Amino acid sequence: MNSATVDFRHERKLLPAGYALPEVLALIRQHPSGFHEVYPPRWVNNLYLDSHGLDDYHDHVTGLAERSKSRIRWYGDLRGSIPKPVFERKLKQGTVSGKRTCAVPPLALNGGLDEHKLRAMLSDLGNENPLWRCLDHRHPSLINRYHRHYYLSGDGRVRLTVDSGLAFYAPDLPAAALASQPPAEFAVVIELKYAPTDSDCAADIASWFPCRVVRCSKYVLGIEAIRRT
Repeated sequence: MNSATVDFRHERKLLPAGYALPEVLALIRQHPSGFHEVYPPRWVNNLYLDSHGLDDYHDHVTGLAERSKSRIRWYGDLRGSIPKPVFERKLKQGTVSGKRTCAVPPLALNGGLDEHKLRAMLSDLGNENPLWRCLDHRHPSLINRYHRHYYLSGDGRVRLTVDSGLAFYAPDLPAAALASQPPAEFAVVIELKYAPTDSDCAADIASWFPCRVVRCSKYVLGIEAIRRT
């Protein structure tokens, strides 16, 4: 995969409970660290791959120190042609996270996307391709999407994203119908991303917000949501 050397970083999630998205964005503009937008807002879509026993899900729930998630990510529309998907293997080692990525051939989501349909779309991949090897042990387990705003602090040390509109889909449903949305407290999620050497700076930034720091995995939320439907 690309990024053979993983650039590990800290990730800190904040829940601005009781604040609507416009209010959260206004808070960010007022922050003394001088956050500014570095990329246009866009929809982020993820197709997660897990074992039939949901091993990755259970590793996250139990808080295993070394764990991973596998997903195919794309931007824009949820359904239809997916011209530039990317396979990501997200790694967690203690308190830091990183990921390895590789490009994926164009896909299409015009209904459900179960294991057999995904394999058929990727049949030209070689046996050494990381995604094809991943499919030996994992299958589609969840689709989620959310709308993301991107910011960077004035000194360039801390990245900040704001996610809203989170929704979950069971990948094998015939029309990829909406399965569930998260609890109201997760309507907006702020995330700080920074190098381990910038932990003090990030802590100061987080303390300014009227939010609480939480452990929040969109994958865990999604699996639990579609299990309830």
